Amino acid sequence: MTRVFVGSAVLGLALSIGAIGAQEPSLGDATAARRAAFSRALPQGIAIIQSADRGQPNLYEFFVPTTEHHDFQYLTGMDRAAPPGSVLVLNPRGSTYREILYTSDPVDAVRLQTGIAHVFPHQLFLEHLSSALTDFRNLRITQQRFKPVASDISRGWADGPKTIYFNYPRFTNLNEPSNPRLAVLSRLREASPEIDMRDAGDLLDGQRMIHDAYGLAQLRRAIEITGRGLIAVMRLVRPGMTTREAVETLEFTYRLNGASLGFPTGVQSGRQGAQSFATAREEMEEREGSRVIRDGDMVWFDTGAAYRFYSADIQRQIPANGRFSPEQRQLYDIVANVQKTVISRLRPGVTWNELHEVAVTMLRDAGGLDQSYTYGIGHFIGMDVHDHGDYVRPLRPGMVIAIEQGAVRNGLRIAFEDDVLVTERGHEWLTRFIPIDIAELEKLKTEPPAFDPLKLLVRPGPRPR
Repeated sequence: MTRVFVGSAVLGLALSIGAIGAQEPSLGDATAARRAAFSRALPQGIAIIQSADRGQPNLYEFFVPTTEHHDFQYLTGMDRAAPPGSVLVLNPRGSTYREILYTSDPVDAVRLQTGIAHVFPHQLFLEHLSSALTDFRNLRITQQRFKPVASDISRGWADGPKTIYFNYPRFTNLNEPSNPRLAVLSRLREASPEIDMRDAGDLLDGQRMIHDAYGLAQLRRAIEITGRGLIAVMRLVRPGMTTREAVETLEFTYRLNGASLGFPTGVQSGRQGAQSFATAREEMEEREGSRVIRDGDMVWFDTGAAYRFYSADIQRQIPANGRFSPEQRQLYDIVANVQKTVISRLRPGVTWNELHEVAVTMLRDAGGLDQSYTYGIGHFIGMDVHDHGDYVRPLRPGMVIAIEQGAVRNGLRIAFEDDVLVTERGHEWLTRFIPIDIAELEKLKTEPPAFDPLKLLVRPGPRPR
């Protein structure tokens, strides 16, 4: 029975919602180029980029366990390593050992997977680093001969301060126990007065926010899968359905296309549209809950599939019964027009604040709606749904950003979010294929759903005999 189902119904759904299988750039080539670029950017010293265990505390903003691992993954392509993990050392001023990887996984397999020539067991990391702390001029000839890795790291440091660019935790909460990854920092500072620790994020942020061909291919795939899921669920959603059923429909579509979640999916319904929350915990409780969708409700979606660790971030709204009320229609048109105008201004050289002011001015002119605008126009997306980047300098080609829009009037809230690529001459609205105009949405609601998971539900009732 399972084989028949997979071969017919699921295959048909995959085809109808657009399962994707196009060729893409090589991960190995991408990570090699990233390491080379990062090494060139190091003004002095070495870089130590540690993998992050799933248990490391960092669930802020997105409530996903992978964000602390993304710098290491960005540079190596490795998802996880067995405890205690893996460490990448970049030594650009060395003579031979310029890229070194220490791992708890099988060494030969990691060497093949990453393309890094110098791979060693994890237990040698601190041993090599200990010897490397000796200035190269003080290393005896015997040490230089029989400790080539440590000697080369020492050579890369030369005689100046021993600068180390380290992947500090991306978010800090001083009320929590220290991140386990920081333990090695204390050991290093105790070992030498010359240690100069710097945050690798100062260099990696700028590199990660300009996407290479591989990263952009994964983002496009994540956006396409998210859009297919949204189109499917917006066709399907109707009065009597629950928000949890809508969430599961979306996430089934993602899994079917080989994707996971960039962040927990949010689906809200109500006659007044989406809600705002005072705390992240309150919002998570709403996302984890369920409520029945009623006739006349606006249904709001905030979702993003993650494909190969790159995440989309999209918001859409649709009336459950397929018909906008006059009040809904009027506010929806206002906010959608602001969204389109802001996106139309995207180009290299424009600043985040300039885009924000366009939105605020238009919402103010529409009757003081700027007072209810709680967004800060948007954010970078990439390996994290709220990716790290520079919000002061002007936009540059290769950035992918999420533009957020929302306003409230008489308790009715309308909100959008779209993903946009900054190009050499302007922009590419990557999520434009997902219906956003009222006419597009009303037409969508007249089309039969590609798949109705509600027919598979086992409702409470008498047990079959």
